[in-house]
Amino acid sequence: MLDGKTGIVLGVANKRSIAWAIAQALAGAGMKLAFTYQGERLKENVEELAGTL
Repeated sequence: MLDGKTGIVLGVANKRSIAWAIAQALAGAGMKLAFTYQGERLKENVEELAGTL
């Protein structure tokens, strides 16, 4: 149902954040995702997540 759709996940912080789990679930359902995060400090975490999807 979500295969091929595009979505945005807001506020990814780290592996324990709800946004992280949501991103994994949506990607598992076939969605293409964009992410937001607060501050450069969290950029590495978001890049890590994006690399696993």
